Amino acid sequence: MRTQRLLSHSIAIPGNLPPAALITSVQSYIPFLSNHKTMTRYNENTPNPEAIANDPFFDPPWDDSIRFFEVTELVTLAPGLSKEVTYQVVFQRIPDGVRSRAEAPAGVVIRAEYTVRPRLGPTSPAGSDSTGSTVTAVGDEYEMHEDVAVDANSLMMPFIVGSVVTAHRTICMGVIDEVCKNYFGTGDE
Repeated sequence: MRTQRLLSHSIAIPGNLPPAALITSVQSYIPFLSNHKTMTRYNENTPNPEAIANDPFFDPPWDDSIRFFEVTELVTLAPGLSKEVTYQVVFQRIPDGVRSRAEAPAGVVIRAEYTVRPRLGPTSPAGSDSTGSTVTAVGDEYEMHEDVAVDANSLMMPFIVGSVVTAHRTICMGVIDEVCKNYFGTGDE
């Protein structure tokens, strides 16, 4: 029997990083692939719009905002036992971020939407940033938010959810760190 789990998390972005810089970077898709710690390689594939035409998660038109990648990941099956698996990931740009669908082995389907948005919940008082300054820095009070839907066999779900939560949080933090390094000129480029 198949089941679905919905997960979400948010990570604050530094107040001096303009949200538009993060959006522009994530819409290249590569930061998500390069910050996936168990991924061993990826290659862009020829676009195949028919593969997503009936998936309501993706919005038409089927233009150059949709890109297909074949990825290989090293999956730990048990302590000391791992296996490389290869699967397809589809990305689509949306106005404030990206959507992705990964079709992993064993029928695991992971749909994720990453958005850069104003922070929800507790924020700094009006007219101040998170440091207490009376001048709000560009981008202050923004976050990268991710909504994830994991669809898999119900017996596999307990094992998959923990891995997805860890991997996706690490990916988001890595993406933000990479964009900051590149934006502020402290990266390895």
